[in-house]
Formats: sequence, C-alpha cells, structure tokens
Amino acid sequence: MKTCWQVLGIEATTDTDAIRQAYLALLPSFHPETDPQGFKQLREAYDNALQETKSPAIAAVEEDPDTPWVNSLREIFRDLLADEERRFQPQAWQEFIQQINKLSISQVEKARWWLCAIAMQTSPISYSCLKLLSDRLAWEQGSDNRDVDAEEVEDLLFEIRRGDLFDYSQLLHLPMAAQNQTIVLYEALESTFFVKPRYFMKLMAQHGPWIIPGDLRFHRRLLRWFSSLHLGVAELLPIAQTWQEAEPNNATPGYYHLAQRVFCGEGDSLLPELCAQWREHPSTQLDALLLRWCRQHRPDYFPLLVMAVEAREQVDIDGEPLLYIPGSSARTCALWAEALHDGRGVLSPLGESFIVRRLKFGEAAISEEHSQHPCWPLYLVAERLASAEEPDEALLQRLITQLDAPTISPLEALIIRSLLVQAAAISARHEAGDNATVTMVATPNVGESGGSFGLWQIIQIIFFVGAICHLLIRFMH
Repeated sequence: MKTCWQVLGIEATTDTDAIRQAYLALLPSFHPETDPQGFKQLREAYDNALQETKSPAIAAVEEDPDTPWVNSLREIFRDLLADEERRFQPQAWQEFIQQINKLSISQVEKARWWLCAIAMQTSPISYSCLKLLSDRLAWEQGSDNRDVDAEEVEDLLFEIRRGDLFDYSQLLHLPMAAQNQTIVLYEALESTFFVKPRYFMKLMAQHGPWIIPGDLRFHRRLLRWFSSLHLGVAELLPIAQTWQEAEPNNATPGYYHLAQRVFCGEGDSLLPELCAQWREHPSTQLDALLLRWCRQHRPDYFPLLVMAVEAREQVDIDGEPLLYIPGSSARTCALWAEALHDGRGVLSPLGESFIVRRLKFGEAAISEEHSQHPCWPLYLVAERLASAEEPDEALLQRLITQLDAPTISPLEALIIRSLLVQAAAISARHEAGDNATVTMVATPNVGESGGSFGLWQIIQIIFFVGAICHLLIRFMH
C-alpha cells in the first residue's frame, strides 16, 4: 500500500504549500465522477499529509545512522493500521513486533514513543492487539519524552487495559467504512451507558442496520443494554438462557432472562417463574418486571399488586415492617395515577373506582354493582386495609379458602398472601392498643373549632403533591 507521499509524488515534508500544490496538480487526473476510487485515494493522501505536518511526534527525525531504520518502521506501522485485512489480526501485530526485534536497542528506543503517538492518533484501533506492542515497548513504565503527553499516554493505557468490546477481527470481511462505523457506534454506546443515559438512548434509536459480531461476551453486553431500555429482542433470549444455565448461582443472568421474556410479551407461561423469583429474590427490578407483566396481561389485578409491592418495600434498615397505612406511599399513588390516566383503558371499572376512591379522598366507596367481578372480594379487603380498618372475618376466611384452591393463579395467590399479612398487621396493632392512633391517621380529625385541618388532611395533601410531582417528572423525562 502506497504512503501518502508516494500518492502525492513528493518527499515527506512539513511544507503545507508544497503539499497543496502537489494535490492540486494531480486533482485533474482523478475526477470524482470518472475515477471515484482514485479521487478518494488522492484526497486521503492529501489529508494524511496535512495531518503529519501538525504532528511533531511523528515528523521525520534528524538524520543519524538510525533514522532510516526508524522511519521505515514508522511507515510499516502506519501501513498495518491502514490495512483493512490485517489491522485487527494479532498475528499481523506479532509479525510487526518481529520487525522491531531486528532493530538495535537505540533504534527501538527512538521508535518507542513515535509508535505510541501514532497509536494515540489512530481510531478505531484494536486495543487488544495494541497491548502486544505496549508490552514489547514497555509503555506502562512511563516516559520522559516531551513529544508525547503523559496524560494522553495514560488514557491510552487505560483503554489498552480495558481491551476491545469484542473480537474486531470478526469485522474484517466488511469494507473499512463499515468496520469503523460499527466500532465507533459500539464504543459510543459503551461510554455513555452509565455516564450519559440520555445520549445512550438516542444512539440506540439511530436508524440503519446493526452489525452484530458473533462474540458471546459482547452478546451479554447487548442483553444488558436492551434490557435497560425495556426493549425485548427475541434473538437475545437464547443468549440469556445459555448464560443462566452456565451460571445457575448468579442472579444477574436469571434477571435478564426474565426481563427479556417480559419485554417480548410472554404470557401465562412466564407467570409461575416470575412470581417464584419475586418471592425468593425480591428487588425493585423484579417489582418493575412483575408490575409490567401484570399491567399487560392481568390489568384487573394491577392496583392490588401495587399494594403487595408496597408492603414488601415498607421495612426498616433491619428488614422489620414499618407502621404505615396500606396504599398510602407516594410510589403507590403515582403508579395508580399512571394506570388511571394511561389512556389505553386497561383497567376494569372496578379497578378504576378503587383507584379513584384512594386518590380522590372523599369519593364514594366502590359500588356494589361490581360485586360479580372475580376480584370483588380482594378489592373489598384492600379497601378496608387502605382505610386502616380490619376486614370482616368472613371476608378474610373467604380469601383463605380461595388461596387453598388448586386452580388459583400464582399472581392471585401472591396478592392474597400480601392482603392477609397486612390484615394481620392491622389486627395486631388494634389488639396492642394502638386503635386510637390508627383511627387518628385513618379518619378525618376536625379540631375543636370545627374548621381546622386534621392530620389526615395533611397526609392527603402530602401524598397528592408527591404523586403529582412524580408524574410531572416522568412526563418531562
């Protein structure tokens, strides 16, 4: 492959005027319409020649006995980095290192930081391959060479230690432009994933086909990326399953497997496993998965499931339950409000009336007209709990009987257990003599003058303001 100076037909120089004159003299011979490839090669040679004039680190050194050897090594290295078939092959880099091994110690020392400077100016580059050169030239030992910046060297060494996102040699069958575009895109995604998630989402939404290399480690990275955006990709399911089978004691692949199945829209076949995972390894991430699945496939249970998730979260630092009124947390109110105003009509009239009752204090209780709904007993218990009142014994016994039914779904069983636990907590609170405290929190308290706000009204206002703020934040996001 010709160097930029050979294409321009001049000797290496830092004179920009001479470079420009050589370029303009050859330009008529390479018209972009009749000879686009020749024009592209000439333009690249011109740009590279101008770039070399701005880079003292790779300019020709003063003539001494070692200069021809060092300059030759520099050109060989530049050719390697520009060769679309060899630049990502470790074997090609090993062959280049063999060329270095043929030089004397003084020649190697003079070329040491020149090669580093060239590497810092090259993008994209295989850091895994570059590590071979870094180890040979001992870049980790630092430099007193004023032609290279110490901080830039340290940044390069950091990238070398981190390595490539995947095996870049899998792209060698593609044109160089496609290779570069693919690597640059993935490096941008990796760098913005944790630091600038907004830019990450914009990059993920870019139009155009993606080139997916066949690299297992990179496939797991893609699994994490798409799951973070709540995007389901069917092709990632076997990757998640294989990872889970390879590391059964690792909760991370198990979560990603469940997440992709939820995001891909899997229905009832997923529910038993999802509920079991939620009980055994509870977390906010699994809360979100379970709520998303319920909202898609069992919307009638969604308001009740929100209360079950709330009960799991209302614990102190030691895991002990906190004293609270079921359905009163800010997150619960926000989730209810979001479902109520979703616009897709996923809630049943019973679920809507329950949420309206809880969010608009003073509204009428849920109507008997919904008594034929299968979830009616559950909502009756939830209504009493949200009012800090003990549900009727007969109603609770009905839930216990329903819990023992062999055909009960895992989601319904999960909700019933949560309601029973909350009912037991309120009952124990009443038996312990806290009935006056609970009543004060659960019912309006009119002052002696008859016109002042009570504690219940204050709590209502706080929850309402918190829910509105949460919705505004989500809308702006």
